[in-house]
Amino acid sequence: MYEEFNHIYSINLRGAIKGKVGVDATKEGQSVFNILIGTAITILVKDDSESHSINYFDIGDFLNRNKKLKKISELKSIKNISWNTVYPDENNDWINQRDEKYANYPKMAGEIFEDWAVGISTNRDAWVISFGKENLVDNVQRMIKQYETERNNLKLNNSTTDIDRDSSKIKWSSGLIDKLNKQVEINFNNNRIQLIQYRPFTKKFIYYENNLVERPGKYRNWQKGNPIIFITGKGSRREFSTAMINLIPSLDLIEKGQGFYQWHLNEGNLLSEKSDNINGKKFGLSTEETFYYIYGLLHSKAYRENYASDLKKELPRIPLVKDKEKYVEIGKKLADLHLNYEDVPVYDGVNIVFKSDNPSFKVKKMKHPKRGQLDTIIFNEDIVITDIPERAYEYVVNGKPAIEWIIDQYQVKKDKKSGIVDDPNEFSDNPKYIFNLLLSIINVSLQTMDLVESLPPLEIIV
Repeated sequence: MYEEFNHIYSINLRGAIKGKVGVDATKEGQSVFNILIGTAITILVKDDSESHSINYFDIGDFLNRNKKLKKISELKSIKNISWNTVYPDENNDWINQRDEKYANYPKMAGEIFEDWAVGISTNRDAWVISFGKENLVDNVQRMIKQYETERNNLKLNNSTTDIDRDSSKIKWSSGLIDKLNKQVEINFNNNRIQLIQYRPFTKKFIYYENNLVERPGKYRNWQKGNPIIFITGKGSRREFSTAMINLIPSLDLIEKGQGFYQWHLNEGNLLSEKSDNINGKKFGLSTEETFYYIYGLLHSKAYRENYASDLKKELPRIPLVKDKEKYVEIGKKLADLHLNYEDVPVYDGVNIVFKSDNPSFKVKKMKHPKRGQLDTIIFNEDIVITDIPERAYEYVVNGKPAIEWIIDQYQVKKDKKSGIVDDPNEFSDNPKYIFNLLLSIINVSLQTMDLVESLPPLEIIV
């Protein structure tokens, strides 16, 4: 645009709150339209001159719709605006320009980790992912039975035009239609059921099989014991975040998520034959130390703030910092905390109110008593949890506090199209699993914030 036009006048009206939480969302203010994405007025001028200019105006922080519209009305014309002159950088960024030094740091993808992979995408989560293993088996078997019926019918009429597209019987996709046309036989295999890290601090069962998982990715050869640093991918709407996991990741575990594993995913690569996926020489650390160094650094508030724009536009680059050993130490503690979150002792600083002598620990949908009252969670009709520290909500993963992920995910949900019900109470034989998980995540959140704040200052050497 800068080269195509001579004069550009851009008024940023903000309001891009989709995918943002807390201060990041309120700072954008309301959109001037009743939508959740930002808007701008941009005037592009062509003339016969050789001059080019970009004139930029930001409407301001924390403004509601009426204040923004009033400000536009008062300005009346671009003549009345005090413009900021913008000079595009070498990346053609106008605002939120990238740090020039950042480009010199080693790339996490390719220079430090030899291999990495996006999370898996099924294109039919309701059918092949479930909290309950028995429910999953039933759904998958029903779908395979319907597929095989359609495959046998296709032998007779040789056309997919008349296949049954009832979404309560099967979820078609381009990949599955292709297999139908090729007469690929699908049989149920109980060995394909395993756990997946579905969302932050949320595990489910998945039927991980190439025919029914649209984009199975590289994780077919992943083996337990190979930890993964999962991070926000480039182009995300949300602020950068990361999670340490030891299960196969869903693509939407973190937006546009990318996984960086400690060991290669080679075929038949047993843990006794581990092959390093990390170049530790970049920082004078062992490969294991490098793994934890990176996880610690990616939690640094200063790193995320300084390179916020860069982290939205490309996968992270990792500088060498002073006190790297301390980053290794805290990174390992964070990793242990996040990998073993189910085993973290419950936070005992809250007050548990039982409204029954024989309370149920099953959930339908947890909630706060009212908007903004974060110190209290109504677990179910029998149990209310109060005195939750506000600080616990400061630990945010993928745009949402870890506690809110538990509230959001651990509820009974019915998929509208398929009619399939997913009940989190079926996940564990322990009736208190979800209750204990919530109290553990409060503790995990508080400990995470303590560890993050104990990281040394971000003093970059190279």
